[in-house]
Amino acid sequence: VDGDASVHDRVLWALHISGMDDLLKFLASAQVEQQWALHVLEIISLMFRDQSPEELAALGQGTAGAEHGEDTRELETLRQRELAEKRARALQRPSRHSRFGGSYVLQGLKSIGDRDVVFHKGLHNV
Repeated sequence: VDGDASVHDRVLWALHISGMDDLLKFLASAQVEQQWALHVLEIISLMFRDQSPEELAALGQGTAGAEHGEDTRELETLRQRELAEKRARALQRPSRHSRFGGSYVLQGLKSIGDRDVVFHKGLHNV
């Protein structure tokens, strides 16, 4: 909990890195592994040795609050950037859309079968 890492803290960190803490949680919660419950309880009590509950709770609250504030600021920054990009895209588009869409018949130009030519594109693609 405090700034300097004791041997006990380094052992706990090594247990965490190796995944042994997950194994202990499994042994503690699995019904078929109930025979190891007292051993797991003893290991967990030794893990929390020399740690006061108040310090552990304060440490957990402090980092969660700081991370929450940082996440909130980051999300707000991303939201502002997204809104600015959306506004920039809206300014690049013309405000009015072309009403000339759909099919066009070219009179005077005959297609196969002596019918008028029909285009199914916008005028800008013709």
